Amino acid sequence: MTKKDKRAQESKGSGINMTDEDVNMKGDNSEEEPSAENGQQVDVETQEVVSKEEFDELQQQYDELNGKYLRLAAEFDNYKKRTERDVARRMQFASEELVRDILPILDDLERAMDSTKKESSFEKLRDGVELVYNNFVNILKRRGVQPIESVGESFDPEYHEAMMVQDTEKYDSDIVIQEFEKGYKIGDSVLRHAKVVVSK
Repeated sequence: MTKKDKRAQESKGSGINMTDEDVNMKGDNSEEEPSAENGQQVDVETQEVVSKEEFDELQQQYDELNGKYLRLAAEFDNYKKRTERDVARRMQFASEELVRDILPILDDLERAMDSTKKESSFEKLRDGVELVYNNFVNILKRRGVQPIESVGESFDPEYHEAMMVQDTEKYDSDIVIQEFEKGYKIGDSVLRHAKVVVSK
């Protein structure tokens, strides 16, 4: 005898007339856990009965998707670590290359200092400093570093930093008339803004 029939019979015995709809409503309010027979599984959320074969198939699909997710997460973690190592190696290589380029300048400075010990000639010292300067400029050029043109050019806040504004009749307004500190750029990227005086 089902629970529904049992409730109906009890209601008759107690003198209370209950329709099938009342019995159904009472059954809906019960908090009993859904169950299934013959090896079937019950979806708790939808309370739909699924066969064991369907449940096993869903479980297999879940296991496959979960495995793919775990493999993808591991591959991404490995990729991130490789990228970090590559960036570190490139930065180290760039630093080593720059140092190798600068070492000849150190050699020139040492030779210039040695020459001043033997001869106190100002011209020889100046020639030595000029040699070091030219070598350094050439190294910067090879690396794409260029000075920012300033004096006589229109003031451009993208490349210039105005330190002073000066009244003058020799230039139009907003013209760079003096440079306190030279600016440099590499490609279109500014390494250092030129510090300048601007006409008014």
